[in-house]
Amino acid sequence: MLPSDTIQALLLVTVISYFLGAFPSAAIVGRLRGVDVFSVGTGSAGAANVFRQVGPTEGFIVLLVDAAKGALAIGLSYRLGLTGEGVLLPALAAVAGHWRSVFTRFKGGDGVSTLVGITLAVFPVYGLASVIAAVAVGTVALLLNKPVPTMWGGIAGYGFLLLRLPVSNENTVVVFGIVSLALMVFAHGYIGHRRRAV
Repeated sequence: MLPSDTIQALLLVTVISYFLGAFPSAAIVGRLRGVDVFSVGTGSAGAANVFRQVGPTEGFIVLLVDAAKGALAIGLSYRLGLTGEGVLLPALAAVAGHWRSVFTRFKGGDGVSTLVGITLAVFPVYGLASVIAAVAVGTVALLLNKPVPTMWGGIAGYGFLLLRLPVSNENTVVVFGIVSLALMVFAHGYIGHRRRAV
């Protein structure tokens, strides 16, 4: 059984992480440029849709802010004394906030950028290598006109985290937890894009 102060910290950081994830950066940036991101392109409040429908600079700003939301959720978890598996619930809450933001009538984005921030905060060195692998493979998939290039990139990046697990001293539960969260993000994005395409 967890100590009561640990449970309180976990509940507090989970709620805060949801609101961090719910911060509607794409909707705000789009609105500042006169674009409703929910009614153009993919209809997703994410960096990729903002990049295509508003502009590259705006898309990059949204990418940074959304990644920072995930990183802040993990940083706050560590600050409040949560370690190991204790960061997984706040990580999920940050992504859930991005998916269903209370500030935008429970509409949101896919959560890829927020996931990147979480990954970099949990695995600073190997997370960066994972993100580089994901970007490289995703770019090749984009150039080859493959459907959902972020999915291909994600498979490469999070596959890398899994493949290095036997030779690392990382917490196995945390690695599988982050990879499972990545699978949820990619499934959410894939289903959402198919639904919006109908």
